[in-house]
Amino acid sequence: MNLLFFHLRQSLRRPDHWLYGSWLDIVTKYRKTYLGLSWVFVPIAVYIWGIGGFISALQPGVNTQDFLAHVAVGFVVFRFIMTVLSDATAVFSGFKPYIYDGSLRLTDLIFRMINRSFCYFLLALPVVAVAVFASQQFEWLGILGSMLGMAAVLVNLFFYSVLLSLLGARFPDLSEFMSSAMMASFLITPVVWYPDMAPVGTIQGAFMRANPFHHLLASVRAPLLGEPLEQLTIYYLVATTVLGLVAAPVAYQAFARRVPLWL
Repeated sequence: MNLLFFHLRQSLRRPDHWLYGSWLDIVTKYRKTYLGLSWVFVPIAVYIWGIGGFISALQPGVNTQDFLAHVAVGFVVFRFIMTVLSDATAVFSGFKPYIYDGSLRLTDLIFRMINRSFCYFLLALPVVAVAVFASQQFEWLGILGSMLGMAAVLVNLFFYSVLLSLLGARFPDLSEFMSSAMMASFLITPVVWYPDMAPVGTIQGAFMRANPFHHLLASVRAPLLGEPLEQLTIYYLVATTVLGLVAAPVAYQAFARRVPLWL
C-alpha cells in the first residue's frame, strides 16, 4: 500500500490528535480577548456588508442583496482555500519538534492544518446564511450541489496540501511566494465581481478560466445561488483531482521520510 494512503487511513482511524489540536489552536488564539470566539464573525460581517456593500454601490443596476450573497459565499470559500494552501507551505516547520520526535504521521499535521481552517469556515456559515437567504437567487435544491462542490474542494486541498507541505519543507522561500501568489489570485478570482464580467474570448476571461481557484469557488457557489456553471469547470475539477490523486501519493512515498532532514 502506498505510504500516503496508509498514513491517511491511520489518521482517519485515530483523529484525536488533529481533531482536538485544531480546535485547541482556535480557542487559544482568542482566550485572552473579551469577545472570545465572537471575533470569528467580525471580519466576515465587515467584508460582506462593508466591502461588498461598497462595491455594490459602485455598480449601478446591480441587485445589492444578490451581490452580497455572491460576495459572502465567495469570500468564505476563497479564504478557506487561501488559508489552507498558504499554511501548507509552512506546516511541517511549525511542528518541527513533533516531527523530530517521530511520534506523529505527517498526515496528522496536514489534517490538523486543514481542519483548523475548516472550523473557521463552519463558524462563518451562520453569517453567510443571513446574506444568502436574503438573496432572491438562493435555491434550496442547490444546497446538495454546493455540498458536492465543497467535497471536491476538500479532496483537492488535501492532495495539494501534501505537495505544498513537502515543497515547503524543502524550500522555505515557498511560504513567502505563496502569500504573494494568493493575493494575485484573489484579483483574478470572481469573489467581488461576477464571472460574466470576464467573457470568453477576452484576456481577462482567459486569466479567470486558467485560475483553478475560480473553478473551485464556482463549484460551491454556483449551485447555491443559481449562477451558471460552465462545463469547463467540471472538466477542470476532474483534471485537478486526478492530477492530485496521482502526484501526491508519489511525492509522499518518495520524500516524506526526508522531511526531518530538510527541516
